[in-house]
Amino acid sequence: MRILISLTLAALLAGCSLFSSTTAWTKPGVTPEQADADLRTCKEIAWAQQDTDEKIDQDTSAAANDDAYGAVDTELSRNMSSQRSGKRFGAIVDDCMRQLGYSPAN
Repeated sequence: MRILISLTLAALLAGCSLFSSTTAWTKPGVTPEQADADLRTCKEIAWAQQDTDEKIDQDTSAAANDDAYGAVDTELSRNMSSQRSGKRFGAIVDDCMRQLGYSPAN
């Protein structure tokens, strides 16, 4: 089970760059290097939040599985959770970049 969780986390982290709903950002007076650094910072914030959310989900799942009537973990629920996680990652990155003064590039 731990191996499956580790592999899932590795796949999520490898694909995190795909999760941002906006791929290019612009801010007057900022060098491309600074924009890249700011984007990396925002992604690190999103990864940290995603890790926290994952731990909460694991705790919740463990508590539910302690009960004989706990929820069944199916492939569908894992896929839905992964999709929500990806959307949340993108939203966090987008919000972070906007807070730093960037706007989506056209």
